[in-house]
Amino acid sequence: WLFKSTELVNPLFALLDAEFAHRLAVSAAAHGFVPREKRPDPPVLGIEVWGRNFTNPIGLAAGFDKNAEAVEGLLGLGFGFVEVGSVTPQPQEGNPKPRIFRLKEHGAVVNRCGFNSEGIVVVAKRLGAQHGKRKMEETSSSSDVKQGGKAGPGILGVNLGKNKTSEDAGADYVQGVHSLSQYADYLVINVSSPNTPGLRQLQGRKQLKELVKKVQDARDEMQWAEDGPPPLLVKVAPDLSKQDLEDIAAIISNTTISRP
Repeated sequence: WLFKSTELVNPLFALLDAEFAHRLAVSAAAHGFVPREKRPDPPVLGIEVWGRNFTNPIGLAAGFDKNAEAVEGLLGLGFGFVEVGSVTPQPQEGNPKPRIFRLKEHGAVVNRCGFNSEGIVVVAKRLGAQHGKRKMEETSSSSDVKQGGKAGPGILGVNLGKNKTSEDAGADYVQGVHSLSQYADYLVINVSSPNTPGLRQLQGRKQLKELVKKVQDARDEMQWAEDGPPPLLVKVAPDLSKQDLEDIAAIISNTTISRP
């Protein structure tokens, strides 16, 4: 009934400015003013990816909770995973407003926020507090079986970005790894945003290979418990050329065992 009752509120959000409505939704989730899914996921929905157990395959992409304000509330809605970010090393405002636009006839939204972020320090404090709470719950629990990931009932992804004015993209992503990877069930290198000047140039074969190597080395040189370091993903643009895709595939995949 809680989920059904929110349908009555949704039309009111449509009357608000798009970005203000988004902020209001994040704040509601952060303060627990959203329904909570208490029914367990049917086992048939479970899936193991990258050595992580997802109770269901439906997740919330990066871009909604950019600053990790509402992780617990969003996971509590029933998502199998929530990805926060993109997080940049230094705080930045992003593009000028208005920058979120509704396409009512399509039931869709277009955004060009431009990596607006409160920065690594703020996000690390929030995720650290969430991680500590999770550890306390595990310690006090009578069950030996760990449910979910590092932040609660679902899997938590952390999406890393670079600052708009940064001249050393590699250093930005490495800083993100050092500060945030201990709180993540998986990490994402985001080189896909069309709203950050020069970012998509990192998708070139040479540039991406160097970037992934730097980030991977930074992750692997850290100390990890027995569950190991978080898997490393690369988020690429959806409108790459065939050659771009082949170059990226050559970097991020190993050789095939198929010999057709």
